Amino acid sequence: MEPLPSSSAISDPPSSTDDKPTFSLLQSRPLSGIPLTTCELLAVSIYPLTLLLAQAFQLLSPSPSAAHSYFSQKRNLPNLLFVKYGWFWTTLVFFLHLSRLRHSSRSKAVLRWGIATAWWILVTQQWFLGPPLTDRAFLITGGRCEVVQELTKEELVTGGAKMIWTAAACKMSGGKWRGGHDLSGHVFLLTHASLFLWSEVLPVVKKSGWRGMGSKAVGVLLGLWWWMGLMTGVYFHTWGEKVTGLIVAMVQWGALYGWALKMIPSVRMALGVPGL
Repeated sequence: MEPLPSSSAISDPPSSTDDKPTFSLLQSRPLSGIPLTTCELLAVSIYPLTLLLAQAFQLLSPSPSAAHSYFSQKRNLPNLLFVKYGWFWTTLVFFLHLSRLRHSSRSKAVLRWGIATAWWILVTQQWFLGPPLTDRAFLITGGRCEVVQELTKEELVTGGAKMIWTAAACKMSGGKWRGGHDLSGHVFLLTHASLFLWSEVLPVVKKSGWRGMGSKAVGVLLGLWWWMGLMTGVYFHTWGEKVTGLIVAMVQWGALYGWALKMIPSVRMALGVPGL
Protein backbone atom coordinates (compact mmCIF):
# COMPACT_ATOMS: atom_id res chain seq x y z
CA MET A 1 0.00 0.00 0.00
CA GLU A 2 1.50 3.31 -1.11
CA PRO A 3 1.82 6.03 1.52
CA LEU A 4 -0.45 9.05 1.22
CA PRO A 5 1.34 12.16 0.01
CA SER A 6 2.25 14.55 2.76
CA SER A 7 0.41 17.83 3.18
CA SER A 8 3.48 19.66 2.00
CA ALA A 9 3.27 17.80 -1.32
CA ILE A 10 -0.35 18.91 -1.76
CA SER A 11 -0.45 22.31 -3.39
CA ASP A 12 -3.03 24.42 -5.12
CA PRO A 13 -3.13 24.10 -8.88
CA PRO A 14 -1.00 26.66 -10.59
CA SER A 15 -2.86 29.87 -11.19
CA SER A 16 -3.76 30.64 -14.75
CA THR A 17 -4.02 33.91 -16.42
CA ASP A 18 -7.53 32.78 -17.34
CA ASP A 19 -8.53 33.34 -13.70
CA LYS A 20 -7.69 37.03 -13.99
CA PRO A 21 -10.16 39.45 -15.52
CA THR A 22 -9.41 40.08 -19.16
CA PHE A 23 -10.79 42.57 -21.61
CA SER A 24 -12.29 41.30 -24.79
CA LEU A 25 -11.47 42.97 -28.04
CA LEU A 26 -15.19 43.36 -28.45
CA GLN A 27 -15.42 45.55 -25.36
CA SER A 28 -15.69 49.22 -26.20
CA ARG A 29 -12.84 51.49 -25.34
CA PRO A 30 -13.19 55.19 -24.66
CA LEU A 31 -12.32 57.37 -27.61
CA SER A 32 -9.33 59.56 -27.04
CA GLY A 33 -9.59 62.88 -28.75
CA ILE A 34 -9.64 66.62 -28.46
CA PRO A 35 -12.96 68.00 -27.24
CA LEU A 36 -14.59 71.01 -28.84
CA THR A 37 -13.73 74.16 -26.93
CA THR A 38 -16.29 76.60 -25.57
CA CYS A 39 -15.22 79.15 -28.19
CA GLU A 40 -15.76 76.64 -30.99
CA LEU A 41 -19.22 75.74 -29.70
CA LEU A 42 -20.15 79.41 -29.43
CA ALA A 43 -18.93 80.10 -32.98
CA VAL A 44 -20.95 77.18 -34.37
CA SER A 45 -24.09 78.23 -32.49
CA ILE A 46 -24.05 81.71 -34.10
CA TYR A 47 -25.54 80.50 -37.38
CA PRO A 48 -28.60 78.51 -36.29
CA LEU A 49 -29.35 81.30 -33.81
CA THR A 50 -29.08 83.85 -36.64
CA LEU A 51 -31.69 81.97 -38.67
CA LEU A 52 -33.97 81.85 -35.63
CA LEU A 53 -33.51 85.61 -35.15
CA ALA A 54 -34.37 86.24 -38.81
CA GLN A 55 -37.46 84.04 -38.55
CA ALA A 56 -38.58 85.87 -35.40
CA PHE A 57 -38.20 89.19 -37.21
CA GLN A 58 -40.37 87.93 -40.07
CA LEU A 59 -43.10 86.76 -37.69
CA LEU A 60 -43.07 89.68 -35.26
CA SER A 61 -42.34 92.63 -37.55
CA PRO A 62 -45.16 95.15 -36.91
CA SER A 63 -44.92 96.92 -40.28
CA PRO A 64 -45.38 95.43 -43.77
CA SER A 65 -42.89 98.02 -45.03
CA ALA A 66 -40.17 96.16 -43.12
CA ALA A 67 -40.35 93.50 -45.83
CA HIS A 68 -39.04 96.04 -48.34
CA SER A 69 -35.61 97.45 -47.67
CA TYR A 70 -32.32 97.93 -49.44
CA PHE A 71 -31.20 94.42 -48.46
CA SER A 72 -34.40 92.83 -49.74
CA GLN A 73 -33.18 93.63 -53.27
CA LYS A 74 -30.88 91.05 -54.82
CA ARG A 75 -28.87 93.80 -56.47
CA ASN A 76 -27.74 95.40 -53.22
CA LEU A 77 -24.03 96.31 -53.34
CA PRO A 78 -22.69 93.88 -50.67
CA ASN A 79 -24.47 91.03 -52.43
CA LEU A 80 -23.14 91.95 -55.87
CA LEU A 81 -19.57 92.69 -54.81
CA PHE A 82 -19.00 90.23 -51.96
CA VAL A 83 -21.54 87.41 -51.60
CA LYS A 84 -21.64 86.71 -55.34
CA TYR A 85 -17.89 86.07 -55.16
CA GLY A 86 -18.03 84.76 -51.60
CA TRP A 87 -15.51 81.94 -51.86
CA PHE A 88 -13.00 84.22 -53.57
CA TRP A 89 -13.12 86.67 -50.62
CA THR A 90 -13.01 83.80 -48.13
CA THR A 91 -9.94 82.39 -49.87
CA LEU A 92 -8.26 85.80 -50.03
CA VAL A 93 -8.53 86.52 -46.30
CA PHE A 94 -7.57 82.95 -45.43
CA PHE A 95 -4.32 83.23 -47.39
CA LEU A 96 -3.64 86.57 -45.69
CA HIS A 97 -4.14 84.74 -42.38
CA LEU A 98 -1.55 82.12 -43.41
CA SER A 99 1.19 84.71 -42.93
CA ARG A 100 0.70 84.34 -39.16
CA LEU A 101 1.42 80.61 -39.21
CA ARG A 102 4.75 78.82 -39.04
CA HIS A 103 6.03 77.69 -42.44
CA SER A 104 5.65 74.05 -41.32
CA SER A 105 1.94 74.60 -40.62
CA ARG A 106 1.01 76.40 -43.81
CA SER A 107 0.97 73.44 -46.22
CA LYS A 108 -1.44 71.46 -44.04
CA ALA A 109 -3.66 74.52 -43.60
CA VAL A 110 -3.83 74.74 -47.40
CA LEU A 111 -4.91 71.07 -47.51
CA ARG A 112 -7.78 71.85 -45.12
CA TRP A 113 -8.73 74.81 -47.32
CA GLY A 114 -8.69 72.43 -50.31
CA ILE A 115 -11.20 70.14 -48.61
CA ALA A 116 -13.49 73.08 -47.80
CA THR A 117 -13.18 74.30 -51.40
CA ALA A 118 -14.05 70.85 -52.75
CA TRP A 119 -17.24 70.81 -50.64
CA TRP A 120 -18.19 74.28 -51.94
CA ILE A 121 -17.68 73.11 -55.55
CA LEU A 122 -19.62 69.89 -54.97
CA VAL A 123 -22.63 71.69 -53.52
CA THR A 124 -22.87 74.87 -55.59
CA GLN A 125 -20.80 74.64 -58.79
CA GLN A 126 -21.02 72.77 -62.07
CA TRP A 127 -18.46 69.94 -61.92
CA PHE A 128 -17.20 67.07 -64.02
CA LEU A 129 -19.96 64.66 -62.91
CA GLY A 130 -22.75 67.09 -63.73
CA PRO A 131 -24.94 69.62 -61.92
CA PRO A 132 -24.19 70.80 -58.36
CA LEU A 133 -25.96 69.12 -55.44
CA THR A 134 -28.28 72.11 -55.00
CA ASP A 135 -29.63 71.72 -58.55
CA ARG A 136 -29.86 67.92 -58.24
CA ALA A 137 -31.92 68.31 -55.05
CA PHE A 138 -34.17 70.84 -56.80
CA LEU A 139 -34.85 68.50 -59.73
CA ILE A 140 -35.33 65.41 -57.53
CA THR A 141 -37.98 67.25 -55.49
CA GLY A 142 -40.02 68.07 -58.58
CA GLY A 143 -38.47 71.30 -59.80
CA ARG A 144 -37.92 72.26 -63.40
CA CYS A 145 -36.99 75.14 -65.63
CA GLU A 146 -40.02 76.89 -67.07
CA VAL A 147 -39.01 78.40 -70.41
CA VAL A 148 -41.36 80.37 -72.63
CA GLN A 149 -39.94 80.13 -76.13
CA GLU A 150 -40.77 78.95 -79.62
CA LEU A 151 -39.82 75.38 -80.38
CA THR A 152 -37.35 74.82 -83.19
CA LYS A 153 -38.07 72.43 -86.04
CA GLU A 154 -35.79 69.83 -84.47
CA GLU A 155 -37.56 70.17 -81.10
CA LEU A 156 -40.96 69.75 -82.77
CA VAL A 157 -39.74 66.48 -84.30
CA THR A 158 -38.26 65.15 -81.04
CA GLY A 159 -41.22 66.23 -78.95
CA GLY A 160 -40.02 69.34 -77.15
CA ALA A 161 -37.10 71.30 -75.83
CA LYS A 162 -34.11 69.67 -74.21
CA MET A 163 -34.13 69.26 -70.44
CA ILE A 164 -32.30 72.03 -68.60
CA TRP A 165 -30.37 70.59 -65.66
CA THR A 166 -28.95 73.62 -63.86
CA ALA A 167 -30.22 76.91 -62.47
CA ALA A 168 -27.47 78.78 -64.35
CA ALA A 169 -28.51 77.26 -67.71
CA CYS A 170 -32.15 78.00 -66.91
CA LYS A 171 -31.37 81.66 -66.25
CA MET A 172 -29.30 81.95 -69.44
CA SER A 173 -32.20 80.53 -71.48
CA GLY A 174 -34.58 83.12 -70.03
CA GLY A 175 -36.48 80.60 -67.92
CA LYS A 176 -37.51 80.46 -64.27
CA TRP A 177 -36.36 77.78 -61.80
CA ARG A 178 -39.62 76.65 -60.17
CA GLY A 179 -41.34 73.85 -58.33
CA GLY A 180 -38.63 72.11 -56.31
CA HIS A 181 -36.85 72.50 -52.98
CA ASP A 182 -34.47 75.40 -53.60
CA LEU A 183 -31.79 74.85 -50.94
CA SER A 184 -30.50 78.29 -49.95
CA GLY A 185 -27.12 78.70 -51.62
CA HIS A 186 -26.53 81.95 -49.71
CA VAL A 187 -27.11 80.35 -46.32
CA PHE A 188 -24.88 77.43 -47.33
CA LEU A 189 -22.04 79.62 -48.62
CA LEU A 190 -22.06 82.14 -45.77
CA THR A 191 -22.28 79.47 -43.07
CA HIS A 192 -19.73 77.16 -44.70
CA ALA A 193 -17.24 79.99 -45.25
CA SER A 194 -17.71 81.37 -41.74
CA LEU A 195 -17.29 78.01 -39.98
CA PHE A 196 -14.14 77.34 -41.99
CA LEU A 197 -12.65 80.73 -41.07
CA TRP A 198 -13.62 80.45 -37.40
CA SER A 199 -12.06 76.99 -37.15
CA GLU A 200 -8.79 78.14 -38.71
CA VAL A 201 -8.48 81.48 -36.92
CA LEU A 202 -9.78 80.85 -33.39
CA PRO A 203 -6.76 78.85 -32.14
CA VAL A 204 -4.45 81.62 -33.37
CA VAL A 205 -6.33 84.61 -31.99
CA LYS A 206 -6.84 82.87 -28.64
CA LYS A 207 -3.05 82.76 -28.26
CA SER A 208 -2.00 86.07 -29.73
CA GLY A 209 -5.08 88.18 -30.46
CA TRP A 210 -6.40 89.72 -33.66
CA ARG A 211 -3.02 91.09 -34.68
CA GLY A 212 -1.91 91.71 -38.23
CA MET A 213 -3.78 92.54 -41.41
CA GLY A 214 -4.68 88.89 -42.08
CA SER A 215 -6.54 88.29 -38.83
CA LYS A 216 -8.27 91.67 -38.98
CA ALA A 217 -9.41 91.00 -42.56
CA VAL A 218 -10.84 87.66 -41.41
CA GLY A 219 -12.70 89.41 -38.58
CA VAL A 220 -14.19 92.02 -40.94
CA LEU A 221 -15.31 89.37 -43.42
CA LEU A 222 -16.85 87.23 -40.67
CA GLY A 223 -18.89 90.26 -39.61
CA LEU A 224 -20.04 90.90 -43.18
CA TRP A 225 -20.90 87.23 -43.73
CA TRP A 226 -22.97 87.21 -40.53
CA TRP A 227 -24.91 90.33 -41.57
CA MET A 228 -25.61 89.03 -45.07
CA GLY A 229 -26.69 85.69 -43.60
CA LEU A 230 -29.15 87.54 -41.39
CA MET A 231 -30.50 89.51 -44.38
CA THR A 232 -30.88 86.28 -46.36
CA GLY A 233 -32.78 84.79 -43.43
CA VAL A 234 -35.12 87.78 -43.25
CA TYR A 235 -35.88 88.39 -46.93
CA PHE A 236 -35.24 85.27 -49.00
CA HIS A 237 -36.21 81.59 -49.21
CA THR A 238 -38.59 79.52 -47.12
CA TRP A 239 -37.72 78.34 -43.63
CA GLY A 240 -37.08 74.79 -44.87
CA GLU A 241 -34.78 75.96 -47.68
CA LYS A 242 -32.71 78.01 -45.24
CA VAL A 243 -32.46 75.16 -42.72
CA THR A 244 -31.27 72.68 -45.36
CA GLY A 245 -28.65 75.19 -46.52
CA LEU A 246 -27.45 75.46 -42.92
CA ILE A 247 -27.36 71.67 -42.44
CA VAL A 248 -25.39 71.04 -45.64
CA ALA A 249 -22.86 73.67 -44.57
CA MET A 250 -22.47 72.12 -41.12
CA VAL A 251 -21.99 68.59 -42.49
CA GLN A 252 -18.50 69.28 -43.80
CA TRP A 253 -17.49 71.30 -40.74
CA GLY A 254 -18.77 68.58 -38.41
CA ALA A 255 -17.09 65.77 -40.34
CA LEU A 256 -13.68 67.45 -40.51
CA TYR A 257 -13.31 69.94 -37.66
CA GLY A 258 -15.83 68.49 -35.23
CA TRP A 259 -14.91 64.82 -35.62
CA ALA A 260 -11.98 63.71 -37.81
CA LEU A 261 -9.39 66.26 -36.63
CA LYS A 262 -10.51 65.71 -33.04
CA MET A 263 -10.88 61.94 -32.88
CA ILE A 264 -8.66 60.32 -35.54
CA PRO A 265 -4.89 60.65 -34.97
CA SER A 266 -4.00 59.65 -38.54
CA VAL A 267 -6.14 62.49 -39.91
CA ARG A 268 -4.49 64.92 -37.50
CA MET A 269 -1.10 63.72 -38.74
CA ALA A 270 -2.07 64.14 -42.40
CA LEU A 271 -3.94 67.43 -42.19
CA GLY A 272 -2.56 69.00 -39.03
CA VAL A 273 -4.68 71.04 -36.64
CA PRO A 274 -5.44 74.75 -36.88
CA GLY A 275 -3.07 76.96 -34.91
CA LEU A 276 0.32 78.61 -34.97
